[in-house]
Amino acid sequence: MTACGGGGGGDSTNTPAPLPVSSINAGSDQAAAEKSVITLAGQATPSGGEFVWSQVSGPLLSNFPLTGATQSVTLPSVKLTTQLVFDLKYTTPAKEILMDSVTVTVNSVNQLPIVSIKQTAPAQLPSKYNDTIILSSDGSKDPDTDGVIVGYKWLQTAGEPLEITDLTNKDLTFTHPLLEQDSQVQFSLTITDDEGGKSTNYHDLILRKTTQVIAADAGDAQTVGEFATVNLDASASKALTDSYSCYWQQVSGTLVNLIDAEQCQSRFIVPDIDIAEQLIFEVTITDDNSRTATAQTQINLQPLPLGLNNDSGMNKCYSNSAAISCGNADFPGQDAELGRDVVADYLDKVGAGTLAFDFTKLDEFADELPDTATNFSCVRDNVTGLIWEVKQANIGIIPNTQLREGQNSYSWFYTGEGNGGVPGFAAAAKSSCPSDVDCGIETYVAQVNAANFCGANNWRIPSYNELMGLMDLAKQGNGPLIDTEYFPNLPNSNTLGHLRYWTKETSADGQSLNFAWILDFQTGNDLAYPKTSTAYLRLVRTP
Repeated sequence: MTACGGGGGGDSTNTPAPLPVSSINAGSDQAAAEKSVITLAGQATPSGGEFVWSQVSGPLLSNFPLTGATQSVTLPSVKLTTQLVFDLKYTTPAKEILMDSVTVTVNSVNQLPIVSIKQTAPAQLPSKYNDTIILSSDGSKDPDTDGVIVGYKWLQTAGEPLEITDLTNKDLTFTHPLLEQDSQVQFSLTITDDEGGKSTNYHDLILRKTTQVIAADAGDAQTVGEFATVNLDASASKALTDSYSCYWQQVSGTLVNLIDAEQCQSRFIVPDIDIAEQLIFEVTITDDNSRTATAQTQINLQPLPLGLNNDSGMNKCYSNSAAISCGNADFPGQDAELGRDVVADYLDKVGAGTLAFDFTKLDEFADELPDTATNFSCVRDNVTGLIWEVKQANIGIIPNTQLREGQNSYSWFYTGEGNGGVPGFAAAAKSSCPSDVDCGIETYVAQVNAANFCGANNWRIPSYNELMGLMDLAKQGNGPLIDTEYFPNLPNSNTLGHLRYWTKETSADGQSLNFAWILDFQTGNDLAYPKTSTAYLRLVRTP
């Protein structure tokens, strides 16, 4: 700038104006409650530039970045105290960039749960004895937008104590007790939310007395198999006196032997049955004041599928090296643990025999004899219904023997069905038997039928399974594997070196059909045996 003066001359100096100072201020740090609205207000010099807000940390908010010095921000919902950091960027008119930041502390504000209790069962009110009562908390809620209820705690706070099994469910469930007078009870429910907030409410309930002051409970119906032990339990009965007594009796069905019938817990063993049936039992409850009540329960009986064949006779269990008690978990599923023999003590036998075997002695006309008879001609197997030949005493010397002596032996010659197309070989007459025809099995069958032995003429050679039904494996190592009380007059095992008996089945083993199956009553083995060899024979017939 230039200026003019009067008179005399002199020097003058021009001083430039000072430049404006650049500065920025994002405002002071602040704190506020969750979901509230705050203001971010920034200042900067020189004026005329551009403000931009951006979020640096904390729960992500929408719409950032925002342009402008002042912004209204809605804080997020939080479970815990949380910090948000915002940066403020200012670009001056001269394109200089200035930065500052501000921290906003967001405080969690927990709204406590609202506790609602409502009785929802039984549908018919007022409730009575043995009704299921339900107090529901369905109307309860956490008023926080993202709140969650995490715990329920019920307590009985007044009245006679009730039997309640679970106090931590959403609903409280219990059974209306037996009452001589009305009873007022009270329950509290404390609900906890996911921020640890707790609220409690109370519910009062009147439980009505009943005209019934003693209640009998015979237990649920049961379905069991024959020979099972059935437990009858009336211990769920109720009485208002200190104690009560029980008496069980059978109302219908096959009569059983009730054990401890004068106890609240009685039992019986299901008898041998042939078809399904139902038994009804009644219990009478008597309290200390001689008041009584009765209840019944039904037991459905099912016959076991024991089949129509004999069991093996095996009654012992074994490890790899020795006899052990049955039921050992390391050696499960043994023969002695399965089948008809296991329940032998409970079988309703027609005759007698070891374990589950059931035989009846018959005379020469096939009429029944007592089990003690010593003179008998044939034996009926009461399990299979088959009638078996009993051999004559071994009094001769082969071939000068009686027709049916146990020591006679035969080759396999059979022209009937199942011979595999190879009838076999008939041993010579009077070689191993007394027959003048031959010593083949077919000739023996014909001669026994011709004699009308034991009042019948339909004797035949047994099948493999039929003959196996006579074998008693429990006798292994202790003599012949058959009950000699019912099947006496066995041959001496030294005569042929075995006790092998023919079956009618040709063996398909190997490359030829010249073998038939035998069962060895000395060892328990089966064997495909040459039809040309001799073995023993016991005939059978179907009545």
